Amino acid sequence: MAEKSSAFPFMKKPFIFFIILSIVIILLLPIYALEVKIAKTEATVYQQPAKLGEQFDIIWTHSVTLQPVIETYRIDQPGKISLIQMIFDDNGPNLPARPEYDQKWLIEDGKFIVYNYDLVFEKVPVTIGSLIANHALQYNDTLTYLKEVYRPGGYVLLAITKKNIFKYLTQEVEIWLKNQK
Repeated sequence: MAEKSSAFPFMKKPFIFFIILSIVIILLLPIYALEVKIAKTEATVYQQPAKLGEQFDIIWTHSVTLQPVIETYRIDQPGKISLIQMIFDDNGPNLPARPEYDQKWLIEDGKFIVYNYDLVFEKVPVTIGSLIANHALQYNDTLTYLKEVYRPGGYVLLAITKKNIFKYLTQEVEIWLKNQK
């Protein structure tokens, strides 16, 4: 009796088929990514895995007061990032001067803590400081200086996106290759 020929030769080896299928399934699993994108082109210049409900900080030095400012945001869902609080220790231009709407102010250890914001962003806009500001993104114990992922003076957007692991890894390779030039 003749042996039946399979249209899929790898089916003869169930273990190999299982491994290949598992890899494909894993690569198609969705994840969330916190991304830094160039505002003009939406090109991703930095990304890291993120979890909904977690918080990240934008830390920068105010150009007039020369004091640190910390803005804390919560990752709600793709297209929805909420400003949670802002901490600074000296009033300066473009910083809150008094509570507005339902905001609350707390002065603790010489710092102003402004919270209870009702402010949601689709993408958080940041102009990377050229001289003094030194904007940094802090998330999950990783501190990333934005001038190292894009140019000082550049305008970027911080966004939350949902993508599969394959797309995330592909973009990581693209970012790495661009940084090798």
